[in-house]
Amino acid sequence: MRHSFQPKHKIIRNSKLDDLALVVGVVQPLTTIPQIVLIYTSRDASGVSFFMWTAYNVASIILLMYGLRHKLPPIIWAQALWLVVQTPMMLSVFVFR
Repeated sequence: MRHSFQPKHKIIRNSKLDDLALVVGVVQPLTTIPQIVLIYTSRDASGVSFFMWTAYNVASIILLMYGLRHKLPPIIWAQALWLVVQTPMMLSVFVFR
């Protein structure tokens, strides 16, 4: 028997919590920018784990696909922005080691 992951109740959107989730989804990835600036200005990525940032990127791609499939703006925005900030972190290992 196939089970659906779709909720059986109607989802109410555009609540204060939805708005807050969207704001957090946008702001949280931006908190990585100071770390990116530090690494690229100091030209030192000695403490950066390629494996960790690659794993974050893989997870973000999966979650982005999920958000797109289910039309969930907070997840879409958050994961798209995470990819934008995680990729330079991942690449810094090759550029500055």
